[in-house]
Amino acid sequence: MIVFDILFVLLIIYLFIYCIYQLFFFIKANDIEKYFEMQEKTRSIAIEKNKLCVLIYATHKDKNLDKLLNVLNNQSYQKEHYEVHVAYQREENDTSPSRDFALGARIHNIQNPDYFTKDKAINLLLNKLLPENKFDAYVFLGANRIIGEKYLENINKSLTKTCVLVGSKISFNEKTQLAKRIKNSIISAYLKYINRTNSIVRSMFNLPFFIDGDNLVITSDVIEKIGYVAIEDKDSELEFSLELASNEIKSIYCPYIITAIDVKNYDFSSPTLKNKISIFSHYFPLLAFKSNSFKEFMLFLLKPNSLFVLFSYIFLIWLSIFHSTHVCEKLVVLLGIFLFVNFIISINVSRMQIKEIFWLMLYPFCLSWQKTKIIINNLTMRSIIDSRYEEENVNSATISAIVNNGKKDFICKLDLVSEDGMRKVVFREGNRFIVTDSYLRMYDALSDMARKLKSKGMTLKTCQNCQHFTLCPDGTLDCLNGKCQISQNEILIWNGCQYFYPHPDKKF
Repeated sequence: MIVFDILFVLLIIYLFIYCIYQLFFFIKANDIEKYFEMQEKTRSIAIEKNKLCVLIYATHKDKNLDKLLNVLNNQSYQKEHYEVHVAYQREENDTSPSRDFALGARIHNIQNPDYFTKDKAINLLLNKLLPENKFDAYVFLGANRIIGEKYLENINKSLTKTCVLVGSKISFNEKTQLAKRIKNSIISAYLKYINRTNSIVRSMFNLPFFIDGDNLVITSDVIEKIGYVAIEDKDSELEFSLELASNEIKSIYCPYIITAIDVKNYDFSSPTLKNKISIFSHYFPLLAFKSNSFKEFMLFLLKPNSLFVLFSYIFLIWLSIFHSTHVCEKLVVLLGIFLFVNFIISINVSRMQIKEIFWLMLYPFCLSWQKTKIIINNLTMRSIIDSRYEEENVNSATISAIVNNGKKDFICKLDLVSEDGMRKVVFREGNRFIVTDSYLRMYDALSDMARKLKSKGMTLKTCQNCQHFTLCPDGTLDCLNGKCQISQNEILIWNGCQYFYPHPDKKF
């Protein structure tokens, strides 16, 4: 009973503070039109042409890369004022001729597995470009984004001497399926709502904004000061946003730098709760010494999403019914009125049409479904990792293997998985696990695992990676047999022995 009382009090206080906090933004949102009028006057003034460098990280899976490069090659911004560089990760078995230039862009083919991650590849490229001092700002653009012909021109108009700009995002849909059209309508309504009630208002208040690694502009002096960028995933983006803010560098939202993303590629993921708690714990003792904008940005981490607000209020109603007191019932009713008034005011300032309001009200359900899918996928993969997942079309075997971390050897588990005719390998060691892509041959899956481990400073000691190993084709596609040139024994590709020596020609 005491636990429920404490939960009730904390949730009531938390949601009331949230409502009051949101009201400040909704009140400020009434001046959005004036804000845009002022911005247009400022942006219309003749300004200096900045030298821009567009950086794109792409893999063989990014099928729309050439389309994006074509648009970048035909910008309204003069070509002498910008360059496009692509860090491209090729497949190991890709035998097609590598491109050094394509559609006006310089292609940097990443073949060193030490730089197979997005952050490592981008930072490697930055380390090459920064010493040249050719560029005033760097534009980090996702390979799956769509832009207009004035994209770079709008960036130049928005740039100031030292700044970090986070662009705007809209969704589109090229499919005719009903489910895709509904999903696009919901996401479009949500993005319009959040832009006018939160994102633009944060810009009006000159408050920091969480970065979007697929639509980000950073001036060169900021990169030189920080020394790196971190845009690998949502956790990396969160950490980098706080790192910038802690150094009194605000990442400001800019509604003029617009990219579009296909609804099928829309990312519903968010920073993990564990990472949020870790970051909050790290910076909380320093809040007294930081600026007010940084303090607000830190507390912004505690802002709930629509799902939390919805389920929290349902939980409060349940508590007021089954653990009812007269005061509890009144507080829940008052909070409900407060939340409803907040929503009505936000709808008014967002300038949404009736049909957009309908789609917006479906967003919590869409988000719930997408979050459930993410959880199910994670649990399914975890089940495979723990050898508890079985399915008729999935066969797996677990072997012990030796890995060297540069200092010593240790034993790990490798799950050799065959699923729907495809092969992949799962590395397990303690609480860590790594999963390869799917391949037709187990040989290729094991090679992929060796590359992934090498990128983390580890060497997988299997016969396949040894210079004394010779593959013995047996007429099947998935050849698993080989021969050791020292012992002269027939072996399998995942075996290991005392004669292991890394193959000098293998680019792991």
